[in-house]
Amino acid sequence: MHTLRDFLSKRSRHFWIALGLVLVAVITIIDYFTEPDLLILYLIPIILVDWFAGEKPGVILAVASAISWFAADVLSTTHDTAGVVPYWNLAVRSAIFLTVTYMLSGLLATRKRHEELMHFIIHDLRSPLTNVLTGLQTLRQMRAIQMDESEQEMLDMALISSNRMLTLINSLLDLPRLEHRKMPVQRQEVSVDEVVNNSLAVVALWAAQNRVQMVYEADPQVSTVIADPDITTRVLVNLLSNALKYSPPDSTVTIRTRASEGETVTFSVADQGPGIPPEWVDKVFDKYAQVEARKEGASTGLGLTFCQLAVEAQKGRIWIESELGKGTTVLFTLPAGKAKKALLLEE
Repeated sequence: MHTLRDFLSKRSRHFWIALGLVLVAVITIIDYFTEPDLLILYLIPIILVDWFAGEKPGVILAVASAISWFAADVLSTTHDTAGVVPYWNLAVRSAIFLTVTYMLSGLLATRKRHEELMHFIIHDLRSPLTNVLTGLQTLRQMRAIQMDESEQEMLDMALISSNRMLTLINSLLDLPRLEHRKMPVQRQEVSVDEVVNNSLAVVALWAAQNRVQMVYEADPQVSTVIADPDITTRVLVNLLSNALKYSPPDSTVTIRTRASEGETVTFSVADQGPGIPPEWVDKVFDKYAQVEARKEGASTGLGLTFCQLAVEAQKGRIWIESELGKGTTVLFTLPAGKAKKALLLEE
C-alpha cells in the first residue's frame, strides 16, 4: 500500500510539472504575439507547480518562465542597429519568480509543521485521557453502592465530559486522514440495529443526565448496510452528541432508519432544539466556517466535518434539515446490504 501511494504521489507530481511546462509554453506564445505585460500569467503555472509538486520543480519552472518571458520579449521586439537588448531584465524576472516560489514554499512548510505539531499534541492527549476514562469507569463499578447521589452525579459528569473529549480528539486526528483519503475504511455487511444500539449505549449516560429521551425507530425492511462498523458508529455518536448538546431537558432525540431509493438506507438523527439559521444550514459541514458559525450561535462543531468525510468515504451522502424553533435533523445514506434486498424481493 505504501509503494502504491508513493507511485500515485509521483504520478501526481509529474502531472503538475507537465501541466506547468505546457502552460508556460502557451503563455510564451501568447506573449510573443501580444503587447501587454503577462507577468501575472507566468506566475500561475509557477504557483501551481510549487504548491502541488514541491519547491525544487517550482524553482526550475520559475527560471524556465523567466527565460521564456525574456525570449518572447526579445523575439517580438524590433531592434535598430544602435539598440541594446536589456539582458539585465532576465535577472530581474528570475528574481521575481524565485522570490514568489521561495515565499510560497516557506508558507507551505510552515503550514505543514503546524499541522504536524497539532497532530502530535492531539495524539499525546488521547493516551492520558484514555487512562482517565479507564480509572473513572473502574471507580464507578467498584464504588457504585457506596457513593451517595451527589458523588454519583459528579462521577457521571466526569465520565460524560471525558467521553466527549475523546470523541473530539479522535475526530481531530482522523480529519486529515479522511481529507487525504489515507484512512483505511473496512466496508462490510453490518447489522443496522447493532450499529445504532452501540451508538446509543455510548451516549446513554449523557442523555440520562440531561433528562433527554432517546428513541430508536427502526424500519422493518432495513437489516444491514455495507459500511465500516467502527466509523459508522462514530458518525452516529457524533450526531447524537450534537443533538444532545442542543436538546432542552425533557425533550426527545429520535434516530430513525428507513429503506430509500437507489438500494440505500437512510439514517436520521432528529432533535427538538433551537434549530439552525437558514444561512448556515449548508455551511455547518465546513470546518473553516465553524469559527464564524460559533460567533453567531450556529456552530455544531468539527464533528459534522468528520461525519461528512466519513460518510462520503463509505459511498454515502449527508445533509441537514432544520428550522428555527423546530429542531434539527441530520440525515445520511449508506449502501444497503444484501439482507435488505432479499426482504424486498420476497415482498
